[in-house]
Amino acid sequence: MNDCPLVWIVIGVSGSGKSVVGRLLSERLECDFLEGDLRHPLSNIIKMSSQIPLEDEDRRQWMMEIEDDIRRAVNRNRETVITCSALKASYRKLLTSPGQVQLVWINVTTPELERRLNQRSNHYMKLEMLRSQLSTFESIDLNENIITVDGLLSPVEIVNELLATAIKLFPNMEKPWWQRGIK
Repeated sequence: MNDCPLVWIVIGVSGSGKSVVGRLLSERLECDFLEGDLRHPLSNIIKMSSQIPLEDEDRRQWMMEIEDDIRRAVNRNRETVITCSALKASYRKLLTSPGQVQLVWINVTTPELERRLNQRSNHYMKLEMLRSQLSTFESIDLNENIITVDGLLSPVEIVNELLATAIKLFPNMEKPWWQRGIK
């Protein structure tokens, strides 16, 4: 997997820092960035804005859109960072099924998540929705292909830690993505 461009999926509940870390990671890797929240259909955004939790059926189209983004990146051989809450193990399994995918879980304590969401003013995910996400979130299994990072670190420290771990796992990561796989 390390000899080709990867699709990085930054996962976690709302307020964990997926977007900030994902953008920073894509800048460091000099690759594409896709905000998973932008793949939600309008009906999902309306529900979440109204503080109505999403059900599996609501998430189906959204997950298919993200899965299409992953397949396009893999088919085009382009390193890409995508954000997605990926609350359930079945979602994470679906997202990693195309191969060349590395999940990154930003682990943040509940009190810190609450503090962050209380400070948000420009996002439809509010504190009330966090409880729904936390109850839906299925614990990370040791067999899942996930790098866990400490979400209490600054975004720069998170990306530094993540890339240091990735280089240990995939030594070829020291090369820019467009040079990996070239003999």
